[in-house]
Amino acid sequence: MVKVQDVIERIEEFAPLSIKMEGDPTGFQLGDRKQEIHRVMTTLDVRPNVVQEAIDKKVDLIVAHHPVMFHAAHNLDLASPQNKMYRDLLANNISVYASHTNLDKAHDGMNDWLMEELGLENVRFLDENDDYSIGRMGELKEPMALVDFAQKVRDDFNVKNLRYVKSDLGQPVQKVAVIGGDAGKFYPEVLKAGADTFITGDVYYHTAHDMMANGLNVIDPGHHIEAIFIKKMANILNDWKRSNKIDLDIVQSEVDTEPYNFL
Repeated sequence: MVKVQDVIERIEEFAPLSIKMEGDPTGFQLGDRKQEIHRVMTTLDVRPNVVQEAIDKKVDLIVAHHPVMFHAAHNLDLASPQNKMYRDLLANNISVYASHTNLDKAHDGMNDWLMEELGLENVRFLDENDDYSIGRMGELKEPMALVDFAQKVRDDFNVKNLRYVKSDLGQPVQKVAVIGGDAGKFYPEVLKAGADTFITGDVYYHTAHDMMANGLNVIDPGHHIEAIFIKKMANILNDWKRSNKIDLDIVQSEVDTEPYNFL
């Protein structure tokens, strides 16, 4: 018999809550830790259509990267799609767990996965003095023009579109920092680490100006590249299941939660 708490313990063994960023509302989100479960679904986001998918697939536990309760509810008016989603989860006995910035920082976690997709070499922590640095640094074998590297990022991450910012120094790409999600605020640390190019999502307009003026190339492939979580977390749970001969189905969400469309 497997319970919600058993899965939580396996995930937190890999990505301890103690290493999450301050203020990040990650971890157990909703449900009953003692509930017996038979099917787990991995997803990037918990949205109403993802919850309906979980209901249809008879899922007992959703494991997400992004916390479902990022902002506190001020009422439980079911006219709100977010509140109705909570009701649907509880009514169908579906628990929710999120592994967010702790997973970003974990060894062989989110930012290592993104680095693997790019095939960069000499991968190391962005902050060498931190055992669980938020980002990663890597290098290309040979310098590459920014536009060519941007095309590589687009293809490797399989995104339809991206934005890039050319540094005022005009240098090619060789030393690359990667932080998944929205991490533009970390650009001073990226510069300090010696990167010439920074890959992250949701870069703010004025922050992009500051990065450019400070001699940093920037590539913004969006936030949704973190959907790699769906497959990678399923792999972690499947390995755990096999090693311990646990009777548990692991399914991957097939709902695309990318909110943007591109022309």
